[in-house]
Amino acid sequence: MVRIFDLPPDGLVDGAKAVEVDVFGNPTEQEVEQSRITRKEAINAQPERKEIIRGNKDRNIFKKASKDPDIKSEVTVTESEDDPPRFATPTSEEPAGSNAGGMAISMRPKLAVHIMRVEFPMEVINELNDHIDAESSNWPGASDGLVGQINRDERSAQITFPHEGDVCGEQFSSVLLRLGKEYMKHTIGDIECETDMQTMWTIHSYEGDYNPVHDHGTRTSMGLSCILYLKVPPQIEALDNPSEEFQGLNNASGAVDGFTYLCWGTNGMRDINMLRPITEEYVKPEVGTLIMFPAWLRHGVMPFFGEGERRTFSANINVTPAERITGDHYRKDKS
Repeated sequence: MVRIFDLPPDGLVDGAKAVEVDVFGNPTEQEVEQSRITRKEAINAQPERKEIIRGNKDRNIFKKASKDPDIKSEVTVTESEDDPPRFATPTSEEPAGSNAGGMAISMRPKLAVHIMRVEFPMEVINELNDHIDAESSNWPGASDGLVGQINRDERSAQITFPHEGDVCGEQFSSVLLRLGKEYMKHTIGDIECETDMQTMWTIHSYEGDYNPVHDHGTRTSMGLSCILYLKVPPQIEALDNPSEEFQGLNNASGAVDGFTYLCWGTNGMRDINMLRPITEEYVKPEVGTLIMFPAWLRHGVMPFFGEGERRTFSANINVTPAERITGDHYRKDKS
């Protein structure tokens, strides 16, 4: 099942503990100490090692899954990466933070985009796949409204997944709408937002099929999109995860065949040498993983080669906040 965590009113500060809550926001008995990770890890983290959760101060956080209850993750939220050494946030008790030289030093990375990752149990994935296999021949095609170049095989298809008049579709739509509200809660805070499903569809890709870089439109100016991986061919599963080790695309490596490509900026390859942050990411598809992001985020799918079906489920969600959103809802500190 999807696990939801929330932070205390002061937000993500040194020593903060995330508390697991139920779907109604009521705390359970578990408390989890937190540590910060990079966006690349947040997108591609392996579920057996990290569980991605969200804080309400524009931070990605996770719990380390350890069998040893005495092993605690270190909490240092305004820190650089492990190499060079990390800097803790200065406090009144320790004005220099973790810097023994006496200077108050902290690092504040700026937010670029919120991307939520959800891991569904395999019984849910199996139920969705069985329902699609049994009913999709009765559903209308979706190619007219989609840019995917899904036509290289007689089985290639883009199909509308009904979210009304279909029990399975209605149930799964309700789950996605709840996830959409959680996404908004941990993006803009406690402003009430209404979510409603605009459309859902499945993409059945085979060798040579691909999806050009594009974004999605929703009826509301604020909208969310998501991608759920339902089937992944073994040759894609065998590729390395870019968050752990990425050898690049040189020498026709095929290292991102069938991967989802995300792009939230315009930087080029040389910009990292000028200290401009990376604004793109390749996401390895993993069965049972869903990523949710703003509908404006440009994304695409690389072609792949060999046997097997790459099957994904996608949806667009309309979002209507109960009040006007201002820049203050995205800033790190609110006075």
